[in-house]
Amino acid sequence: MTDIRNAFPLQVADVHGLVFSGQCVFLALPGELGELGILAHHAPLLTILQAGEMRMHLPDGSVEVLFLEGGFAEILPNGVMVLADLSIRIPDLNPATIQEKVAEAKAAVASSKPGEMDFLRAEQELRRELAKYRALQKYASMPPEEKGEYDWQRPPVAEPPKINPSALED
Repeated sequence: MTDIRNAFPLQVADVHGLVFSGQCVFLALPGELGELGILAHHAPLLTILQAGEMRMHLPDGSVEVLFLEGGFAEILPNGVMVLADLSIRIPDLNPATIQEKVAEAKAAVASSKPGEMDFLRAEQELRRELAKYRALQKYASMPPEEKGEYDWQRPPVAEPPKINPSALED
């Protein structure tokens, strides 16, 4: 059990809504230039996140891991807010799907010219899928007692609301 005075509030949200809200004693984020380690009373920072795993060390000693597909994080001395493009539980990653997407992204990179928008998009997709694959391999090699249990469910994916443009006009 960790001293609660060293904990800070953490909120994680993605396109589906709030994913996690609670106390955290250490947070590891996939920053654009490398992994960021966050403790209580961290200096203010706004950062872009790349695809990778986010590790939340909770006051009860457990560790929860989420795969983020990028996003932003606002770190303040009194708490952290992570706005992810998408967050996925590591056990929910499908190795077959990842390998298929890696092959598609490699083909797209090979068929595009550097500097073109298609090349940049394909390169970004390839990096994201390779990060998923590394996170899944790391998780699979962990002993069962270190994997942690997830006690939350992903909200169902809903279609975006239908918007009638004529109703928005004055």
